[in-house]
Amino acid sequence: MEKVFEPQKIEEKWYKLWTEKGYFHADENLDKPSFCIVIPPPNITGALHIGHALNNTIQDILIRWKRMDGFNVLWMPGTDHAGIATQNVVEKQLLSEGTDRHKLGRERFVEKVWKWKKKSGGDIIKQLKRLGASCDWQRERFTMDEGLSEAVREVFVRLYEEGLIYKGDRLINWCPRCHTALSDIEVEHEEQKGHLYYIKYPIIRGKGQGASLPLQVVSRGGKEDKQPFITIATTRPETMLGDTAVAVNPEDERYRNFIGKTVLLPIANREIPVIADTYVDMSFGTGALKITPAHDFNDFEIGMRHSLPQIKVIAEDGSMGEDAGKYKGLDRFKCRKALVKDLEKEGYLIKIEDYTHSIGKCYRCKTIVEPNLSKQWFVRIKPLAEPAIEAVKDGRVRIIPKGWENTYFEWMNNIKDWCISRQIWCGHRIPAWLCSDCGEITVSKHDVKECSKCGSKKIEQESDVLDTWFSSALWPFSTLGWPRNTKELKVFYPTSVLVTSFDILFFWVARMIMMGLKFGGDIPFRDVYIHALVRDAEG
Repeated sequence: MEKVFEPQKIEEKWYKLWTEKGYFHADENLDKPSFCIVIPPPNITGALHIGHALNNTIQDILIRWKRMDGFNVLWMPGTDHAGIATQNVVEKQLLSEGTDRHKLGRERFVEKVWKWKKKSGGDIIKQLKRLGASCDWQRERFTMDEGLSEAVREVFVRLYEEGLIYKGDRLINWCPRCHTALSDIEVEHEEQKGHLYYIKYPIIRGKGQGASLPLQVVSRGGKEDKQPFITIATTRPETMLGDTAVAVNPEDERYRNFIGKTVLLPIANREIPVIADTYVDMSFGTGALKITPAHDFNDFEIGMRHSLPQIKVIAEDGSMGEDAGKYKGLDRFKCRKALVKDLEKEGYLIKIEDYTHSIGKCYRCKTIVEPNLSKQWFVRIKPLAEPAIEAVKDGRVRIIPKGWENTYFEWMNNIKDWCISRQIWCGHRIPAWLCSDCGEITVSKHDVKECSKCGSKKIEQESDVLDTWFSSALWPFSTLGWPRNTKELKVFYPTSVLVTSFDILFFWVARMIMMGLKFGGDIPFRDVYIHALVRDAEG
């Protein structure tokens, strides 16, 4: 024996022997109790990190223990295409080459993505092997493999046919940098110092009786006129250009006489109504709320209840749009400064206060997210969430440590419809075709050549792709051959344990439980073991 242990020689020698002998391969025909773990598929965008090392070490311990205990053990490996992240990486690469995806076109860009996957995904697998991970490498999967893509289409079509997938104009989280929609949980919220702007909205029709509103002096044809006004407080004055109402609480004595009256929207010089809605918090700000249905989630819901117009004033690139008047083309934050200056000049600005509030940022590029009105595809999620809540409540799925159950229930009980469309090219293209003659949408598992309603051949496939988490939600059963009724599914599904960190409890774990119950016919795993995150000195 050599005096100093040299792992490079020893580990590579024995790992090679183990894989050649097929010691990690699971045999679905063995008459033994089964034990299965699906690997949380690492993104193909880069190298593994210490967190992956922790995660895979825990899995490897469980896998090797169960093998020694006489079980028929499958550790299913694979990688995830990570749509937005991969597109960002490839686009940066193209930029360094003096080109971009639009110059290349969709087809050639996707070819570049597959080329990147071959290199980066291959590096990740090599790293896992170098760690000694005893995965069944004969079964390695990728979220965009032919079989998994078939599963994605099958699920999309079935949900659509059941009315659980729909397309509609809704307010979504929009990243002006990535140019795509984000689901609620892809937005990271952080406290940030900002300002609260107090602005006068003059009452122009019906002064109300006995109201205690302040008065402002305005000049009309050389004569001074005292005019009551409502004061609103906002952190985003640039959105006021899209205001379509001012809302007050019907129980608020200060404003009760002004409900149904009209105010003048400053700068835009547009008349908007004063409406009553119990959502308004009488104790916040001035108790009067500007309503911008196209740029705020709560305002959108209020607008729907009161049938308010939706005026979009911020474009997809974060600049001010067509309806922003003289501010059109300005960056949204530059517009804020210019607008505040104009409000002050014309006597509408009362004061500015320092204010710390929560800001939503894109989880990929950290750009401040803009709530934006857009036509997107959604999953009607509550009917899928209810059985998934029960599965944890009755113990069919155990979350370990148990304390994470409360976090799971909190999110699941307040779940909103899931926006699944992404305005990128990397990913599973939505299997829907729009007819330019009759406007019908044809959704199909297979590519279609003509409209299902009128037979026209003037149809075009939806350009959006599906959220990456849509395909990874199917991972426990799609990797085992579903929708085909395979022997692997019968033997290894439901899987035994899922090992993951808490940061993807909603992104991935909850969605796998929902989809497993709906399509796999059972829970996707019996235990969810949640470990800590590995953090650096900065957290």
